[in-house]
Amino acid sequence: MTRTYIIGFTGMAVIAGLDFWTGHEISFSVFYLLPVGLLAWRTSLGASVGAAVLSAVLWYSADVLGHDYSHPIIGVWNATARLVIFIFAALVLHRVRTLLELESTLARTDPQTGLYNLRAFTELLDRELSRSQRTGRAFTLAYLDLDRFKAVNDRFGHAAGDLVLREVGTKLATTLRGIDATARLGGDEFAILLSETDAVQGELALGRIQKSLSLTLRSVRAAAELGVTASIGAVVFSGGTATSDDLLGEADAIMYRTKHERPGSISIEAPEAWNANPRLASATTRSDP
Repeated sequence: MTRTYIIGFTGMAVIAGLDFWTGHEISFSVFYLLPVGLLAWRTSLGASVGAAVLSAVLWYSADVLGHDYSHPIIGVWNATARLVIFIFAALVLHRVRTLLELESTLARTDPQTGLYNLRAFTELLDRELSRSQRTGRAFTLAYLDLDRFKAVNDRFGHAAGDLVLREVGTKLATTLRGIDATARLGGDEFAILLSETDAVQGELALGRIQKSLSLTLRSVRAAAELGVTASIGAVVFSGGTATSDDLLGEADAIMYRTKHERPGSISIEAPEAWNANPRLASATTRSDP
């Protein structure tokens, strides 16, 4: 951002110099919109409005130094008109940028929980997959499903179900490390990406997450009354051959088996075909609630 400020304000100084050097017969005032627009697009609204004001002042200074009007108010009027145009341009560009950023965020975010959606999560998973295939370092991908969640909607209504989802989303977002990621994939299913994490580390991390979620679910009346728990299925990958769809499908399958065989527990598997590290490939962990 410092570079943007330097380019923007240097540009204004250059344009002001050209304005003064060429005199009043050739106007460069329209070119002030370039640095003003740059600052509006790349920095804060305050900085862009300040640049607009400074541009108007620079134009006015160059104009009155190189030109005598029949009345001083004419120069002030012209400078004011340019100031209005510069500020308007700064406001419009900053607003457009804000709307585009909001649209981009909404396109990557689940509106119910504020977590990543499937599209954004898959992009992160693809990058983690490529990194692991280059380095051989492990990561763990987990699927999480809420047991007896449908009963919450049926008995207490969708508002209560939405509250449970938001609380789970908040707990996941605040429990994970900065290098990890989590997403709501739809319904009551969530995905967790644990970077730089093998089967043993994954079991510990997912155990902590499940414990935190258990406390959260017990604090929500509807979930507590119906005994809502979290079943987790996870797959470990470390430099083998697979796609993000393969990993998501396998983690989903592990979670599905866990949910129906031992609800509220954790299962972690490391398929040999997807792991260059034999130690990880042989790891299969099951944690009961």
